Amino acid sequence: MISNLSGIYLDNQLFSRPTRNITNNQNEMKIVSEINETNPCNGLYIKTNGTTCGLKDIMIGRCYEYQYITNCTNLYELFESAIRYKPYCSMNLSTYENYFQHSFDGIQVIDKAMFWSGTYAVAHTYSNHGINYITLEDTLAAAMVSGLTWCGKDNDSEGFDHVSCPNNCEDNLWADDAFWGVASKTFAQKATGEIYLVLNGSQSNGHASFRNNSYFAKYELPNLQRTGQYRVTKLNVLLLHSPDRKVVEKCGENSLITLETIVRNYQIEYTCKDDPEELILIMCSNEWEARECQLARQVLRKEWDQKLFGKSNSNYHSVSFLFFLLLNYFTQKNSSDLF
Repeated sequence: MISNLSGIYLDNQLFSRPTRNITNNQNEMKIVSEINETNPCNGLYIKTNGTTCGLKDIMIGRCYEYQYITNCTNLYELFESAIRYKPYCSMNLSTYENYFQHSFDGIQVIDKAMFWSGTYAVAHTYSNHGINYITLEDTLAAAMVSGLTWCGKDNDSEGFDHVSCPNNCEDNLWADDAFWGVASKTFAQKATGEIYLVLNGSQSNGHASFRNNSYFAKYELPNLQRTGQYRVTKLNVLLLHSPDRKVVEKCGENSLITLETIVRNYQIEYTCKDDPEELILIMCSNEWEARECQLARQVLRKEWDQKLFGKSNSNYHSVSFLFFLLLNYFTQKNSSDLF
């Protein structure tokens, strides 16, 4: 299992999650194999194509750093018992149930749960590590494994394959979803009140913003609580359109209509907003040279000069007008030539 969500949602660079790929450098791997072909780690913290060296120490250390529960060793043991001595392709959606149930025990994410699809970078910048909103990746269970790799091996003395972990399982598709599928389901079950969903309305591959094969559609949306004290009351969609890219769909169009129908059938209130102002600034901070962001460079520079040096700003637009103008760039129905 590779703890990396970047491949789940195909998207452009602005919205994609930064990856931490295991190196395939042949020279390095040759040196590693000479150390120990069965367990290249051998007490060392080195990169391999298999289970991350020092997996236990890293996960327990992150748990203590998180400062949420007291028995981090017990939580790791629940994780380890789910995979040790078990080949990766034998995993299924029940494999990590105990691990997630324990890590989320007593938790309800009230009015701050944020989901995302094809918008990793923007969504997590906006959530600000749980300060503004809470994403799945901000939770203890996900934070403990972020960027790590693991897979079991039935005939290994330690029960882990440190040499090579498979990227997928043709004979058991559920194995690939075993961890993040259950993670997504459990996080959705803990969301309460108003929730937020950041979608990509301008994916470079032309994909719809809401897709039936996305993790949100498969594991999160169906598991939102619809009744009881901790039910979800409202879903707020924040639909982004990347600078310098064609708009594929806007609120109230195509797949967004499908999503709205499903949500309202769940008796959950639904809203959708194209390119909220604060997210436009985040997008432009990543795409500073984009055409739609050029005005931001000029206006913000002049505003800061006025603040710092008291220079006249009478010949430049106000920041409020900047927001208005940028919104028009992103939302006008017949402005596709701008992207």
